[in-house]
Amino acid sequence: MKKVSLRLLSIFLILGILLTGCKKGGGSIQFSNKRLEQSPEKREIMQEYLKKNYSSVDLEDESEFKDLAIMDSDIEGKEIFFTAELHGTKANEQLNMKFLKYFKEKTDFKYYLCELSYSDAYFINKYLETGDIKILEDIYKPLKGTFAWNKDSYNHFKKLYEYNNTLPKESRIQVVGADIEHQPINAYRFLVDVLPDKEAPKEIKSVIDKIKNKFNDSDEFDKTFAQCSNELQNNIEKNENIYKEYLGENFTGFNLVNLNVLNSVEAYKHEDYVDWNNTRDNMIYKNFQILQKELPKGKYYGQWGLNHTFQSKEKDIMWFAAYLNSDDSIFKDKILTVIYNYDDCDMMGITDTMEYTTNELNIMYPQIKETNDLLEGNLNIYKLTSENSPFSETPMYYTFNGEEIEANMLDFFQYIVCIKDSKATEPLNDEYN
Repeated sequence: MKKVSLRLLSIFLILGILLTGCKKGGGSIQFSNKRLEQSPEKREIMQEYLKKNYSSVDLEDESEFKDLAIMDSDIEGKEIFFTAELHGTKANEQLNMKFLKYFKEKTDFKYYLCELSYSDAYFINKYLETGDIKILEDIYKPLKGTFAWNKDSYNHFKKLYEYNNTLPKESRIQVVGADIEHQPINAYRFLVDVLPDKEAPKEIKSVIDKIKNKFNDSDEFDKTFAQCSNELQNNIEKNENIYKEYLGENFTGFNLVNLNVLNSVEAYKHEDYVDWNNTRDNMIYKNFQILQKELPKGKYYGQWGLNHTFQSKEKDIMWFAAYLNSDDSIFKDKILTVIYNYDDCDMMGITDTMEYTTNELNIMYPQIKETNDLLEGNLNIYKLTSENSPFSETPMYYTFNGEEIEANMLDFFQYIVCIKDSKATEPLNDEYN
């Protein structure tokens, strides 16, 4: 759920074009031609392996998991389960609900670790608890003009509400958001929402009143929110004990949300693709460390943008899951990642004037595509971790230019779902006024 500036839009187009995809009228990136130099014997080994280690995914029944039983043997001992999409394609949400229900049944995960900020997660949890659709509407309104402003994303949380209510109260899913605050207006909505009814102590009253006034001043909000957050952060550091007593259990969230308003300002200063991703994903990991220490122990599931779920450093980019899988992380070797590839799909796009359009999406690792073209079905999942897997020696491709890198694919993910002929998701438009 992130606000996409023109600069970030170009980054998403890089992710949507540079792997193997293209915009309408454009060309696709050329992967390293080393694959073309492979012997017929090696290519046959790859194809035979994939044919023996795949399953067709059925989305007709989201609660039937025979098609995902191929994953059962890899679940034991894992604590974080990621699926990985490129935003804007309709099959993403369908797969998300299927995997969410599968991992819930198989692992009873507690936390839905979404690509969301803390403030967004707070309000979605509030919606899940109350069913008050206005809460969901209010946090989506600032998303108009972003990739998140789509019907599938919005309806996903309505489906989650319905599904959560079928679960025993003690097993219901809690949303966790560790991203930076891309929508400051939602962050300020949170800051105001968690303030106690009682009057603030005199040492912090003027700053608290300014937060309330800033949220209500829509004309000046975009111009001065960063300065207001900076003043608040300085005041928290000066009067931390007073804030803790005043806010009680909401102090951690209050402090984290305001800090991530400032983190967002800092992250958006980075024009370079590598710097932007390194900055943001490092911030996400630090946020998650704070939250994870306060949450009761439990397992996590979440569907993120593709690269965030890579479990190893990708040349010069350290992604969120790579931090989670690093030597000093308690989650090392406890992560399972399923990435999505796309063949002849459409994706929702955004023009320079912030209008929605449809682009073609073709992102398929070449070794996978060769075999997938021989098989039937629009949704196939491939297990890369079976005995004698050729993927333990198959080089990974660098997102930025498609070149092979030294690390192998199994260093980054364990499963690939191939999506074929999926339509683009639709803008939210008049879903609600």
